[in-house]
Parts: sequence; structure tokens; C-alpha cells
Amino acid sequence: MSARESFNPESYELDKSFRLTRFTELKGTGCKVPQDVLQKLLESLQENHFQEDEQFLGAVMPRLGIGMDTCVIPLRHGGLSLVQTTDYIYPIVDDPYMMGRIACANVLSDLYAMGVTECDNMLMLLGISNKMTDRERDKVMPLIIQGFKDAAEEAGTSVTGGQTVLNPWIVLGGVATTVCQPNEFIMPDNAVPGDVLVLTKPLGTQVAVAVHQWLDIPEKWNKIKLVVTQEDVELAYQEAMMNMARLNRTESLTVGTVPGTGEKQRSMDEVISSLYESVKWRAKVTFSLCCFKFYIPVIMGSTELLCTPIKTEEKFI
Repeated sequence: MSARESFNPESYELDKSFRLTRFTELKGTGCKVPQDVLQKLLESLQENHFQEDEQFLGAVMPRLGIGMDTCVIPLRHGGLSLVQTTDYIYPIVDDPYMMGRIACANVLSDLYAMGVTECDNMLMLLGISNKMTDRERDKVMPLIIQGFKDAAEEAGTSVTGGQTVLNPWIVLGGVATTVCQPNEFIMPDNAVPGDVLVLTKPLGTQVAVAVHQWLDIPEKWNKIKLVVTQEDVELAYQEAMMNMARLNRTESLTVGTVPGTGEKQRSMDEVISSLYESVKWRAKVTFSLCCFKFYIPVIMGSTELLCTPIKTEEKFI
């Protein structure tokens, strides 16, 4: 995806001060329920004999249920599994079209993380803020929907339904569904020591988008303007936005189509190398994994900000 011009609200007959990110109070990991709390809340759902693996013609049909964003359910017709994921986020960038693409990529990402390369169907979950004016709603929401639709089509699937409600905050998400044979997906709970960790996108995204919002808040911007320039912030923001909107389908295809442990290991190494070369901004941050050290791709400026003492209780995420 090529670089995109900054969203100009006035081009859509909106007030110059319009910001999509103001229609939420939580961002990034701040909206996630802690895992230990989540497990307690879901205890009653886990007491279910249907959560056990099944067998078909002597082969184990794995099942993945409560506690994950993705579920794997053996179908009653035998030999096939339903792989389904759901996710949603709040606005983290101000461009409505790109926010729609990011929301779609976010939904699909858990399928791709399991090595699934094809999605059979998508549903869109949309919460329209009741704090928006009619004009804001009518101008902004179609752009979000179009971005979601375009990303789904890029993934080789389509949006066939969903749910739309009113809500104090804007909520963007959906459901992605596919039907697979057992050899077409990788269970996410099978990791063992020695496996290779593949980073499909650079670190620093949440820092980049948070600091970009600080450009409109003088008391916050004044605390960091000696560390980074406005131009650097804009570049990092564009880099983060494009990365979030990019589908991980290519990485999933690369890993999923190479059979055998040795070949898969080599394939993952190649993916890491290609991703490193494709990222324009990199920081010299070493990361130890399985006794090896890699240079990790990091969005420009994010490490400088995180390593700078800032006298504020504000968080980047």
C-alpha cells in the first residue's frame, strides 16, 4: 500500500478540529481485560465437555475454545474444522478509511497467526458513537465501512453481514470464519522451546500513534518536542498507520506452505530477514531469543521517547 495523504476533515465538510480518536477514551492494550481476570470471568464457560478434542478415522481433531480470540471447532460432517475469530478495537488513527482497513486487518490477524491463508466469510461489528453529529456520522462511517470492505476484498473474502449499534464510543471489529482441513492450520497452544518468533511488523506502533495525538495537546507536546520533531512524529505516524493496515496474509502463506520442521524453520528465518529489510526505520535494539540476538525493526523515534524521562503520568498505551 502506497503512502497516503493526511486526512483533512475540511475536505469532507467537517470542522477542522474533527478527530476520530476523540470518540474513545481507551486505546491499544488499555482496552484489554487482564488475562487472569478474563479466566475467572469465563470459568463457567470452561466447564463444558464439548471443549475436548475429537477423533475422526483415528486422527485427532484438535479443538480450541474458551480463553482465546480464535476458536477451532471440529465439524459434525467429519474431517473438517471451523476456524473462527472475533476482535474489535477503538479508533487509534484519525483517518476513517485507514481506520476501517486497520480494523479489518486486526480481525484477520488471528487467522493468519494460525497459518490460515483463506477466509471464507467476514461479518462487521460497528458501534456508532451517539456523540457524533449527523453530519459527522454520515461523512465518517461510510469511509470506515469502505476501508473495512476494501481490506476484506484484498484478503480474498467479503463482508456479508454484521451488527451496527449506537454506543458512547466508536467500536470497530468483526468476525472472520473459515473451514479448514487439519493440515491447513497451526494450533496456537503448541509452541515449544526452540520455536522461532516471527515479528511481522515493527515495534513502536502505539507510541507513534499516541505521540501523534499529543501534537494537538500543547501541555503534552511541550514535554517531548526536544526529543523528536513534528516531522519525525508525522513520519512515524504514517509508518505505523500503514503497517497496521497491512494484512499478514503474505507471512502466513510463507510459513504455511513449507512442510517439515526444518524447512519451516528456514522459511521463518527468511521471513525475519525480509521483514527487517522492508522496514525503513530501525533502531539498534538487540533481542535475545533462544541464545541468538536479532536487530528488531522499530518505528523511528519510539525508542527515544520510551527511553526519555518525562515528568508525566500519561501513558503511551
